[in-house]
Amino acid sequence: MAECATVEALVEREAVQGGRSLHLECSRECGRRARRALQQAQGARRAAYFLEEDGGFDRDTVRSYLRFFARLAQMPPAEGERALDHFGLRDHSRTLVSRLSAEQKALLAFARMSLFSPELCFCERPLADLSPESRSLVLAWIAERFEAGTVFVTVGQPLREALLMPGSAYWEEEGRLFPAQVEGEEPDDGPVPDEVRVCKIAVRAGTATLLLDPREIDFIESANRVNYASVRGELYPTALSMDQLDEQLSRFGFFRCHRSFIVNVQKVARVERFTRNTFNLVLSDANRRSLPLSKGRAEEMRERFGWK
Repeated sequence: MAECATVEALVEREAVQGGRSLHLECSRECGRRARRALQQAQGARRAAYFLEEDGGFDRDTVRSYLRFFARLAQMPPAEGERALDHFGLRDHSRTLVSRLSAEQKALLAFARMSLFSPELCFCERPLADLSPESRSLVLAWIAERFEAGTVFVTVGQPLREALLMPGSAYWEEEGRLFPAQVEGEEPDDGPVPDEVRVCKIAVRAGTATLLLDPREIDFIESANRVNYASVRGELYPTALSMDQLDEQLSRFGFFRCHRSFIVNVQKVARVERFTRNTFNLVLSDANRRSLPLSKGRAEEMRERFGWK
C-alpha cells in the first residue's frame, strides 16, 4: 500500500480498479469526496449506501420498511424476515421507524442494504452508534459480504475502527491519505532508540507528565504517527516508540496484537473471528471496545495464551 495525494485517486486505485475494500479515518469533506468518486465509478454494479443523513420512512414500521425494500430488490418477503433476525430487530418489528433509537436505525439501514447483496457498499461512520453487541452483528455481515466479493468503502471512523474491518485502512493528514501499517511492512519510525527498562510509562496530560503503572493501561494505540496509552477511555500521548513499549510492557502481560496496537491481555474479554483472516479482540472495559488482531499474530497469541 502506498500513500495517495487525493481521496479520488485512492478510491480509483484501490476500490474501483483494484477491487479492494478501503476504510478511511478522514474528515467529513474527504468522506463526501470519496462517496462522489465511488458514485461516479459504480456503473451498473449494485451499490448500497449507509449515510449519516439517512432518515428512513418514519411512518413505516420496521417490518413494512424491510418488506418494501425486499420488493425493490426483487426478493421474497422471507428475506425481510431474515434481515430482521440477523440484525437483532425482531423485537422491534412493529415499531415505527420514527421511534427507533440511533443504534436501531443504524441496524435497520444495514438490514436494508443486506437485501440487495451489493457489489459496492459505501458507509459513513458505520460503527459510530453501535453497542458492542450490535457492532458484532454489523462486522459479521461486512465479513460475510467481503468474503462474497463486495467492495466496501467506509469513511469517517477512527483508525481503530477502520482496522476492525477487512480491507486496507488509511488515515488523512493535510489532504493526503497514508496507509496504516500492516504485517510485513517496515515501520516508518526512524532508528529505534536505545532500550529503556522502566516500570512506569511516561505520557503527557496537558503540560504535565504522568507516570502510568502498566496495570492501569488498557492498550497502546499508534495513530497518525503518535503513540497513545489508553486508560479508562482517555488517550495519553507518549514519546516512546511502539518497539520500546512492546519491549517494556510484554513483561506485564501485554501483547503486540497488530502493528499499531499493544493490548493488555488481562483486559481482553473475548476473541471474535469474522473471516478466515479477520480477528478482533473485545475488551472488558466499560465501552467494550474492539481492537484488531492481525492474522500474522493470531497464531502466536493462541500459542502464548492457550486459547483456541
